[in-house]
Amino acid sequence: MPDLQTITVQPSGLETHYYRAGNGPPLLYLHHMLGMVGWEPALDELSQSFDVIAPFHPGWGPAKDQLPEVATNLDIVLHYVDFLDALGLDAVHIAGISIGAWMAAEFAAIVPGRVQRLVLVNPIGIWDEQAQGVDPFAQSPARPTAVLFSRPELRASLLIGDRDPMEAGISELLDLRAAAKFMWPIPDKGIAQRLPRIKAPTLVVTSERDSVVLAPLGEQWRAGIAGAKLTTLPAAGHLAELEQPAAFAALVRAWVAEGKIAQPQVAAATA
Repeated sequence: MPDLQTITVQPSGLETHYYRAGNGPPLLYLHHMLGMVGWEPALDELSQSFDVIAPFHPGWGPAKDQLPEVATNLDIVLHYVDFLDALGLDAVHIAGISIGAWMAAEFAAIVPGRVQRLVLVNPIGIWDEQAQGVDPFAQSPARPTAVLFSRPELRASLLIGDRDPMEAGISELLDLRAAAKFMWPIPDKGIAQRLPRIKAPTLVVTSERDSVVLAPLGEQWRAGIAGAKLTTLPAAGHLAELEQPAAFAALVRAWVAEGKIAQPQVAAATA
């Protein structure tokens, strides 16, 4: 497992905490509303083919105290422009999931020349009254994120794991707090109007058992981006990279490396 690294970006002066490992073309991974559970299996899978760079968004995880420094989704996009500058990277592939997919799409729309290929998994950011998913912020305090999994019991095994339950629970709530700043009450800040600006070949992925981002929303993302393709990841909830790491990585790898849509083998997620 690679160590968590830190780099200061300019002009904001914000420290960015990130994992980096692997060989090959640079792939920027933008995480979901609950951050990252360390160097996750999906990232390890991807590092076999790519130079994987996985930062925590400002306000999440070890960067939780930075939440006041980012007022809007645009601030996060500009932060990642500065982050790539600090790493000396001009253009990268990007894979984002959940709120990370939203930020990846914003990045690709605002600075299209810096994105080579794009994968958006269960993207949040388009609101449709006819395709409302469940509200991730209106859940039981005892199991605040169980709804993000295909089966509620997977929260304990895949998110909490062997960490101290109290510490893991506090981190979970702090990450939800960060997500709520950008998503509550309705996670729509106009990204649909900016999707036509995306030039990178794009794959949109929805999860078969996602109760937050419903399948019709995936079609709206696909239709908004010229030439985009759409596929479904079976047997996964919203946090697909935790439930189906190998299948998640296979979809990203095939699209980024070959411009193809993989037919990944899914595994039975165990609690």
